[in-house]
Amino acid sequence: MSTLISQLNAILHKNAGTRVNGKVASERTKSATGEHLKASFRLLLDLNYRLTNPENLSEKHVKALCEYWYKNKYAAKSIQSNLSYLRKFCRWIGKANMVKNVSHYLPDVPPSELRVKSSATRSKSWAENGIDVAKKVIEADAIDKRFGLMLRIAVAFGLRRHEIMQCCPWKVDRGDRFAAYQTKGGRPRDIYIDTAEQRIVLDQIKKLVKKNEYLGWQTKHNGQTASIESNLGKWHRMLAKIGITKKDSNVSGHGLRAQYAENAALIASVIPPTLGGSGGQMAKEDLDLKRAQVSEKLGHSRISITSAYYGSFGRNNTPDSPNRTKDAIAAAVQAIPLAKINDIPHDRMEDCIRLTTELMMANAYVDPRLAHALWEYHSSRHCTAWLTPGENNIAALEAASNHFTQLQTSGALKT
Repeated sequence: MSTLISQLNAILHKNAGTRVNGKVASERTKSATGEHLKASFRLLLDLNYRLTNPENLSEKHVKALCEYWYKNKYAAKSIQSNLSYLRKFCRWIGKANMVKNVSHYLPDVPPSELRVKSSATRSKSWAENGIDVAKKVIEADAIDKRFGLMLRIAVAFGLRRHEIMQCCPWKVDRGDRFAAYQTKGGRPRDIYIDTAEQRIVLDQIKKLVKKNEYLGWQTKHNGQTASIESNLGKWHRMLAKIGITKKDSNVSGHGLRAQYAENAALIASVIPPTLGGSGGQMAKEDLDLKRAQVSEKLGHSRISITSAYYGSFGRNNTPDSPNRTKDAIAAAVQAIPLAKINDIPHDRMEDCIRLTTELMMANAYVDPRLAHALWEYHSSRHCTAWLTPGENNIAALEAASNHFTQLQTSGALKT
């Protein structure tokens, strides 16, 4: 394997720094290209293909990779992305037209299964897939304290994996916002600190990371200075150690970014489609404005990109029923397990009275202990036992209600 990877590194060094249009490729592009290609060639070796020279790549190898990716339930987008990198590699070695469309290699698979869907049809977040984020962070801490910090900052600020590694916690802290600057495409963005818990996370990380340090690992296991590529490889290995893979848990590290997007929408009083929201919850111009604000926090300029994170609102903007919240809460009353209806701790009582009052204003009359159970679940989405309520909390309470009702409907929850 070492010989194969060494030869691949030589090809990458010669070619990965230049884009097809002749312009210089960014460090992120070079790193991603190398990461994906090495993963594909390592997989071929695991599949018992005795490649000794990467330039001997042939269609039978590409077909074997596609069959493996499909069999192991890789997303259509991931398969297409992997093929794109192989296509780029083949141009470098003089085999420009060798890599075909994915359907060529999987002729028996319905084309609809291989088509990339730009809008999320179900939540990609860890929380909505039954994962207790706080517990995973504790597991991460036990393996590698810095890894635990990375997961915390991913939940709190929705950073991409490259951004996590290249983040300098002291430099990005601008008081009321997180000034991300090592970003995709080099486009800086301000992520405003909307919750007390975000501030706590950033302050906690700053206590454990030196002022001139990046959050990524500083050295490799052999003591050499770590690179972005080695950090990304370790990131995925660490995720696998705590059971975060598509195969084991049906989510990926990127699911925390999707969870942040859903949380940001809820803070803006928008219920995402992946959490039961529709396009009729407010006037279209108001909805578009809020979606644009969430998109900016994620580092995008187009409103449409939010659908990839939390689903499409569709084109039917018929106003929702005025009893929507009332009905959602009523359904949750029947769905929430009795074990979750606990006495309210004294330090949460004032918050729960406030939440219950908000629900009453929406004609949803409930026991404050139910409001406590709903907010406790919403808090877990932010990786905290109790999130300080914001100015408007109805969207979050309703989304939490939808969560419990959906679990009951699917049979995953016993009351």
